[in-house]
Amino acid sequence: MSAMLRLLFFVVSLSPTLLLVTWDGSLSWALIDGIRLHLTLTPLAGFFLTLLALAAPLVALPMLRRPCDWPSLVLYVLLLLGMQLLLLAGDFVSFFVGWEVMTWSSYLLLLRSSRADMETSQSFILFNLASAFLLLAGILVFFSLTGDFAIRSLAEPSLPQALTLLALFGLAFLIKVGTLPLHIWIPSSYDQAPDAFSAFLSGSVSKMGVYGLILLPTLFPDALASFAGRFLNGPAFGYLLAWVGVITSVVATFKAISQEDMKRLLAYSSIAQVGYITTAVGVGSSLAIAGALYLALVHTLVKVLLFISVAGIVLQTGQRQFKDLGRLIERMPISFFGVLIGIIGLAGMPPLPGFAAKYLVFVSLVDARWLLLLAAMILASTAAFIYCYKLIYAPFLGHANSPGAKEAREAPWPYLVPQVILMGLLVLFGLFPGLAIDVLIDPVLVGLQMAPIGAESWAKLTTVYGGYDGVVLMLVFGIAFVLVTGLFLLLRGRMRRAGSPYDLSFAGEVPTADTPLHYGAGMGRELRRIPLVGWILRQGTRGFYLGLAGQMRAAAALLGNLYVGRPQAWILIAVVVLAASLAARAMMGGL
Repeated sequence: MSAMLRLLFFVVSLSPTLLLVTWDGSLSWALIDGIRLHLTLTPLAGFFLTLLALAAPLVALPMLRRPCDWPSLVLYVLLLLGMQLLLLAGDFVSFFVGWEVMTWSSYLLLLRSSRADMETSQSFILFNLASAFLLLAGILVFFSLTGDFAIRSLAEPSLPQALTLLALFGLAFLIKVGTLPLHIWIPSSYDQAPDAFSAFLSGSVSKMGVYGLILLPTLFPDALASFAGRFLNGPAFGYLLAWVGVITSVVATFKAISQEDMKRLLAYSSIAQVGYITTAVGVGSSLAIAGALYLALVHTLVKVLLFISVAGIVLQTGQRQFKDLGRLIERMPISFFGVLIGIIGLAGMPPLPGFAAKYLVFVSLVDARWLLLLAAMILASTAAFIYCYKLIYAPFLGHANSPGAKEAREAPWPYLVPQVILMGLLVLFGLFPGLAIDVLIDPVLVGLQMAPIGAESWAKLTTVYGGYDGVVLMLVFGIAFVLVTGLFLLLRGRMRRAGSPYDLSFAGEVPTADTPLHYGAGMGRELRRIPLVGWILRQGTRGFYLGLAGQMRAAAALLGNLYVGRPQAWILIAVVVLAASLAARAMMGGL
């Protein structure tokens, strides 16, 4: 019976794939008073459903490892169904229902973790409820303007109407994306969620906010541009959004460098990567939206790969801190290659597809002549190499400082199979960068009534500013890797070996076996000496939200006094105010 239930769960995890293959046409039925519910699969929704189809079964595999947490599996199924409803929604009623099912099932899954504390749980649900209420308010405003809930463009909305919808919907989606200063709920949530589920939170749930951000301009394609005009070669409103994304990327990158916990590092790097996507959405051109979609694809593959790899490390060692790990390259070689491929994709280095995605975004910034934004994004992208190096060095190459690291074995197959599949997909898209353009991205651009960027062939990525051949680039890096590795192996026998890992006599030190000799444990601390970086690392939004909470408690206490005081006095005041209002209206009417 248990085996049958596991099989059924895995089949349900394939439901996004089955939906992509079998969906044909649309569904529609009446609700009340002429309001209709409508389900359809647009090219944009199809792209994000593809990302969900890639991540869902791969995350499901490690969740099936014995002993199974059956309530978590049920909640995961509910989460998948809610996200599919959200993506299929052709009306805001279905969209909101899917959004809420996604929010509450994610929250309950977070609570299934033994590490989840009250503060993290409260911040998760408060921010996500704020997102839901903003979304609901936007839906009601939209209904008041159109008379129905169908997701479609508004016919010549006024500026106040467009700004109101932009503020309500935009804030709702930015909370889910996690841009500064709305990100405070993300690091602890990703850190404390069940290890396998963290991969889904980062790889898939965050993409629903990205889906909303790209969908938002289609509601009023001309109103905002006609008001604010353009700044250089891009929309003025988009310029502000692009700066929000870049600032998010810069701050989150340096926060990631300073982390001593693997999952918190990945959480901050997720915020930084989604910041790049937000910047690309702000640019708004075909190249930029193509780059945003490409980044979303790469981010899904990379973050699911890295979080599952880290989940395997935590499972086998019982450790999460960098200082307690090390030398796992000998004991967990497949996980090592999983993290290695993951960080190459995360850093946007050739020959993997992260390079193609960032290339498109960089070119779009050049095309818009937003060069200061380009410089800031290059700063964040370059600094990311530090935390990427920390993620590979500390667990796998550093000195092992705990019994768990010294005795670890390779992760079980439910963790390894997803890693191998994801590594293969990253290499595939690295070899054929045009494949993602032709098959996944250009149909979305056409559906958004934007110009497709095209690809000369699956192996080539080209723009008006240049391009590259993925196969040639992969061969060059592959040959270089083989040559360097071969040279290392040839010279390995001639290298002088230390008699002990504590042999640091030439440095004038004589450490003991209790001395922590782990480079990764303190890596990044020296960056605090740089004035700008040190200032970023010292700042945070926690104080702002604590102050806001204090003000809300004070307001609640003031309001509470109205109920615990003398009710007859407040009733008398209410009667007097009502009588005065009626008298004033009668006098004005008489005039």
